[in-house]
Amino acid sequence: MTICDVLVVGGAPGTGDALRAAGVSVVMGPENAPTRWAFDEAGHCWDLLADDGRRFRARIVVSAGPHPPGREALRPYLGVAVHGLPNWFLLPAGDTAAATRYIRDCLAVMARTVCTRIEVRHSTQRVFNARVPDDRAIDWALARRKIESAFDLSSVGVEDELYDGPATIGGGHVVRARLSGHLDPIDGRYHWRGMVFGDLPDDVVKAAHVSIAIGDRTAPARIGERTPWGHSITGTGAPPFTLGEIQVDVPTV
Repeated sequence: MTICDVLVVGGAPGTGDALRAAGVSVVMGPENAPTRWAFDEAGHCWDLLADDGRRFRARIVVSAGPHPPGREALRPYLGVAVHGLPNWFLLPAGDTAAATRYIRDCLAVMARTVCTRIEVRHSTQRVFNARVPDDRAIDWALARRKIESAFDLSSVGVEDELYDGPATIGGGHVVRARLSGHLDPIDGRYHWRGMVFGDLPDDVVKAAHVSIAIGDRTAPARIGERTPWGHSITGTGAPPFTLGEIQVDVPTV
């Protein structure tokens, strides 16, 4: 089984490159639609079986082809999202590049808000159908500003208390960090992520791995994409913040 953050089905190679800018691992999957698909509500992941027998488990699916049933009576919101299909994005036949950038921004919002599930609201899709004709050009800049109001965003897993406070990056750069995490039901490891606010030196941003320290706790991390607020940051294993009263087995490797 192949496990990944994002699985691209039937998309061009450039789609994967664009989505990786959101700081996620992308696997280019089968060209044809999967023969079976199921969404795991407990883990917020899709399990898919390709027509060649390969199995995939992905947090997000981006597909240029057929998709599981959703609100079939309504056009997909912006051509990319259907209520009833959490964590599944479509690649429309028209402006694929703009749609891919929008999906990338949705993934960035998930990272910033520490969410594992995203689903367009039924009201959002319904209003889009009622007010936006098929032939009207989409204002993607406006759509990007409304991502958090257009979608339901939620998290799964064993959540720690959110940390929001000072941290030290790369051994000497004091920043404000907003971090949270969960025990991943896929691999059994603790994954944490969040946002480092403000500017960081180029050597820290470009480093393959950096250290982040909060108090006397230090953890390795990876700096992700630049956002209007700062940089996203991710890590796996023991986090740099205290897990409080939650009892979990946190692997260190």
